[in-house]
Amino acid sequence: MRLIQFKFRKRRRHKARRGLFVTFDNTLAINQIGDINMGGLSYYYEDHGFTMGKRAHALRIVTADDPTGINQIPFRIVSDRENGSLLFKNRRINRQGIRFNGLTSVQKRKLRDIIQHYTHEATDPECEEPSLPIRLTRL
Repeated sequence: MRLIQFKFRKRRRHKARRGLFVTFDNTLAINQIGDINMGGLSYYYEDHGFTMGKRAHALRIVTADDPTGINQIPFRIVSDRENGSLLFKNRRINRQGIRFNGLTSVQKRKLRDIIQHYTHEATDPECEEPSLPIRLTRL
């Protein structure tokens, strides 16, 4: 017998605009954030065999306008899976989900400001993904 389990998020995700990046304390790689909320974030990276953030203890969120950003955010990796849509045939693109652990009040305030200024609103036309043109054919 198969059981169906539904999981609901505690916080709404916000799609990040260009210019919002994450970096780890053990690497120089900077990755564009895909979506973010007060509980965590997700981003895409090219898989070279080294798992991003695997040995890191803290991450940093930086913006194009403020390279100092939010420092020393403790985190836990909750998912790391291969992306279903392959844009490049010779590259593997993975999506990693991260959950924040114990943000300070200063970090929470900065994160709220970043979410307010660097994410799309639900009514923002830039938020919608461009769809592929559909051609109707008769069989």
